[in-house]
Amino acid sequence: MSTPPKAEPPTIPLVRPQRPVLSPLQKLLRYCRRFWSDIRAQMSSNPLDRCRVGSDGTFRHSVSDNSKDQLGRAGEEEAVFFLEERGFRVIAKNFRIENTEIDIVAQDGRTLVIAEVKTRRTGDFGAPSEAIKRPKMQRLVRAADLFAKRRRLRGVPIRFDIIDIVWPENEPPRIKHIADAFQVNDLFR
Repeated sequence: MSTPPKAEPPTIPLVRPQRPVLSPLQKLLRYCRRFWSDIRAQMSSNPLDRCRVGSDGTFRHSVSDNSKDQLGRAGEEEAVFFLEERGFRVIAKNFRIENTEIDIVAQDGRTLVIAEVKTRRTGDFGAPSEAIKRPKMQRLVRAADLFAKRRRLRGVPIRFDIIDIVWPENEPPRIKHIADAFQVNDLFR
């Protein structure tokens, strides 16, 4: 008895994803808007406008117009500069996993550093780091564990730091780095 020939599975033709078709005028207007926003951000005397421009000079489109969000993003950029000046190697910024965002993931020697950045205009209501409560710390620990699993970093020591920034209007920021701010064992009792 001869076996019937195997039927080959149907092939699905590859289709390129459809992108909106923009007219040349729409492309020009989009380019001009990005260009002028970038120039305005670079020429502004407001230090918060720096967060609209990335460290490579490209314009960021995801920054909210909310001044609180701008202050937070600017604080995160300052924290990145602060850590890099001290020899840290920044691996990831604003890494979102599940319902938590890790502000900065950096490497300090052989240690993986998970840094939470808190920025405020004044210290009138306490240090910004005091706003990080136990539930947030627990979420950070879980997110750090998932980050380490995804990047295959098992066995690498992980440290949790807080970068506390007070940035008054029209003044340079005051940055306080709290290394090893909390221990994992204390959070899950």
